[in-house]
Amino acid sequence: MLARVTLFAMAAALVGAAAPVPSATVTIDTSPSGLRQVIDGFGTCIGNDIGKDPEFQKLYFDDLGCSIVRMDLTPRFVAPYSNDNYNSPWFYKSSRILTFPPDVPADEAHKGGPEKNNVRTYTGPQDYSREYGGRRAPIAVMGPNIQQNMRKLNLSENGAVAMAKAGMKRRAALGDFKLVGSLWSPAPWVKITSGDVWEGDSDIMPAKGTPYPFIWGGNFAGGSLDVSGKPLDVFNDGTGPTSALQQLARCTAAYVKGLQDANGVRFYAISIQNEINFPEFYNSCTYPLTSQYIAALKAIRAEFAKYPDLKGIRIYGPEDLLGGDGWGMWQYGAGNRPVHKNLQYLQRLSESHAMNLLDLFCIHGYAADGATAAGADPRQWRWWANGWQQAPAHGLPERVKGFTAYGKRSWMTETSGESSEWLAPAQGFPGNGGFGVALKIQQALTAGVESAWLYWQFAEADNTTPSCLTGRRERENAPKYVAAKHFFRYIRPGAVRAEARVEGAPSLSASAFIHQKDRTLTVVLVNSSAGDQEATVAVPRVPAGIRAFQAFTSQNGKLWQPSRLGTVRGRVSVRVPG
Repeated sequence: MLARVTLFAMAAALVGAAAPVPSATVTIDTSPSGLRQVIDGFGTCIGNDIGKDPEFQKLYFDDLGCSIVRMDLTPRFVAPYSNDNYNSPWFYKSSRILTFPPDVPADEAHKGGPEKNNVRTYTGPQDYSREYGGRRAPIAVMGPNIQQNMRKLNLSENGAVAMAKAGMKRRAALGDFKLVGSLWSPAPWVKITSGDVWEGDSDIMPAKGTPYPFIWGGNFAGGSLDVSGKPLDVFNDGTGPTSALQQLARCTAAYVKGLQDANGVRFYAISIQNEINFPEFYNSCTYPLTSQYIAALKAIRAEFAKYPDLKGIRIYGPEDLLGGDGWGMWQYGAGNRPVHKNLQYLQRLSESHAMNLLDLFCIHGYAADGATAAGADPRQWRWWANGWQQAPAHGLPERVKGFTAYGKRSWMTETSGESSEWLAPAQGFPGNGGFGVALKIQQALTAGVESAWLYWQFAEADNTTPSCLTGRRERENAPKYVAAKHFFRYIRPGAVRAEARVEGAPSLSASAFIHQKDRTLTVVLVNSSAGDQEATVAVPRVPAGIRAFQAFTSQNGKLWQPSRLGTVRGRVSVRVPG
């Protein structure tokens, strides 16, 4: 039979190629004891109308091999709730000055809006509709009738929905397709003051020191969810006052069901909060305490359970940034304002008997020290997966469980920031370009035991940006795209990672994946040294009958080079270029 092996290669420093080092040996354990996580798929978030372009749909699914689309589930409302960017300053009459109301002159007298800070501030549901610039922003109160609630929401097709529809048509060819979504923010009127302030400073941005929450150009910026459960008159649904929690749950259910019904798509899973403790000037919301997060989870779970087409949708979380050290994995701050982090969320969910509220775990980012040197140990990924048995810093709990102890899979649902070149930076270890993307995927799948890996965006400009895998011009030739393709295209949904061990080459890392249904084996080798690396892969007995491999290598200036490798006495020899 024909199996597949994909090979990565890159120099650890920008120097001339060295002579090949002695051959390394790669062994793959496909026995039951050597099998690890199931792979659910790969993909990106689609945040613009490029998802409507049939050519980019083909690129995304048919060439790159994506099988997951992620989208923003921040609810968008119809008029009058959304009028004039939800009653906030914007570039109504000038490309340089934000003003409000929209009909006033774009001059210094009206610059920044009534508060002179480029935003509309509020402190919670009760003053969301306060007078501002002679107007009052209305609240879209969600009642017990979900169909009526759906009519208050903008359910039109966007780029992500269009891409998802293209993916659903290809489900059989892809092996599976999953549409997932994350709330960057709930509706603005269910949030309250969080104690955080905007720290940036610019003529067109919110003024430095502006307290969250606020509305900036229609963005529902910062603040925390009101989890008090207190019924409020401003949320009177015709039967009486309701709480912010109930409004959150009803709105989320209406938006998800509305998108499904209006567009013929189905969600596999949702996250109730993107980057759970990262307040920003754009759509964002914070849940610094696990108890707040649990309250929101319970409300949404209960509401979804009322509808046959919603109750089967999975919830993944807590969607937090991967901490950079031990404390960053456990908690920020102390005293009266602690902020729970990755592993503490899991522990407190378990202690509160609330782990059943989540179907999957997820996280953003990658090991901060994972690309600093050849053979570097991605410590944060190992902490996320396995926790620690000895506190890595003073004051931390001595023993903490990782996510694998709780019997649920984990997805890496967002990362970005690399340069468009294959090798970056120009000096030192090239961990911030296309090769860096490859190394980060390798580490997430092996040390991090992740079952899915999603990049931030697919494409947004003519050339590849730090946020995207490719651009409108580069398409399949972009280095970051090619790096992802080595994994995305051939590690299909339903594959299972098998433990792969490398002997004789500290600079070489390996991952292996078997797909019993497709009867395929995919191996990815990443060479982080400057010179070529000879490697001999011992072909496992499962799947049986492997006689040849398709091989694809990439290095600076020579991306996605195909070849065919035959096996000799159960082994295949490859040269992984440096």
